[in-house]
Amino acid sequence: MESHPVGVIKVEFISEGEVAELLQSHGIAKVSEDEDHVYCRMGDEAALHHVHLCVPGAGTEPREGAQVYDIEADRMESVLNHILRKLHHNQFILIPVGKWRSVFDAVAFSLAENEEWQAVDAAATVELNTRDPLLADAGDLHLLCDLVGAIIRDAETPDHGLMMITAGVPVVLEIVSAGGVRMSFGNRAVAEEVAEAFSS
Repeated sequence: MESHPVGVIKVEFISEGEVAELLQSHGIAKVSEDEDHVYCRMGDEAALHHVHLCVPGAGTEPREGAQVYDIEADRMESVLNHILRKLHHNQFILIPVGKWRSVFDAVAFSLAENEEWQAVDAAATVELNTRDPLLADAGDLHLLCDLVGAIIRDAETPDHGLMMITAGVPVVLEIVSAGGVRMSFGNRAVAEEVAEAFSS
């Protein structure tokens, strides 16, 4: 993986075709409940472990067979930051549940002063009405943490949801708008390492 000077943002939109083979190799398929919401879910044959983090009373549905952990609302952002740091050696592929416009609108206020996110926002005019994947390098971890925090705080509807897929190992994180996170792991060692972030 290339290294980039500190302060250089290496976040870029790529085509769906560029990640199709990776998703297939990770056992991840697109699941659509309607044409407005598309989810990337790891199939049970590929996933060794499903985890569901939820804010008590939020009402987000876990995947069947998922291990459920209640995380207080004021801890969810820090727990997610901890999880992302555990996965920091990977490139991340971000795919919205709805269209990018919904995600950008949801986080606009929280990230208005974030120069790095504003640079991504400025470059996203063509992609706003798409679900084109956004590729982020390990060096963009701080920006990803800021973005996830904004979604946890500000997202209100399903189309504000965001899926994060790690390129190096089979892991899917689905940030759900109503105070929940669905996670699937295709690697047991990674699942156990990440569990330290929320099971202690």
